[in-house]
Amino acid sequence: MWLSVLKDEEESVTPEFLSVRYPIVNWEYQLHGRMEMKDMEAYKLTRADGTVSFHGGTESLFRRLDRDDLKVLYKLVQERFEDHSLEEKELILWGDLRMMFDPDEQDEIWKNQESWKVLRWRLYENSGVHSVFLTDTPMEINMLVEKKYPLKKEILEKMINLKLQAEEESTMAFELIKFTRSQIEEKQ
Repeated sequence: MWLSVLKDEEESVTPEFLSVRYPIVNWEYQLHGRMEMKDMEAYKLTRADGTVSFHGGTESLFRRLDRDDLKVLYKLVQERFEDHSLEEKELILWGDLRMMFDPDEQDEIWKNQESWKVLRWRLYENSGVHSVFLTDTPMEINMLVEKKYPLKKEILEKMINLKLQAEEESTMAFELIKFTRSQIEEKQ
């Protein structure tokens, strides 16, 4: 199951609870959080009702959160960044969200696309995010489905040739493929 909401160990999560969405009010990166009974690194998100969810990385965030959650998380990360410097994993999250919501064509990442070796292209429909995973580096480029990014024609073609990986066939998946093909046509 893709949704995982964890409460304090003594409490259980009821189906009624899952039907109500509370906004995220806090986030932190824990070096030794508990997730699935293992010690590991994770982003800990706290909602207004006190429930907590743990996410091992950005892929987990994109799978489990919706667009509104991502917007709120980005705002919270920006506020923390204004108040003090972020640690390594916090800075990575801030960079991923900033590049996704406020891309800057002058960022080095967009200028170095010639060196990108695209491994796979994946859609996270719940959040409306699609990601391009690169080989030779543990990096992924995360993008909103409806937004244009400064991708070169060669990268767009590689994405189409790899085929979009999605949980299931959907209107969003087909529209993203169509949108990507239209961007290739524009660059001709």
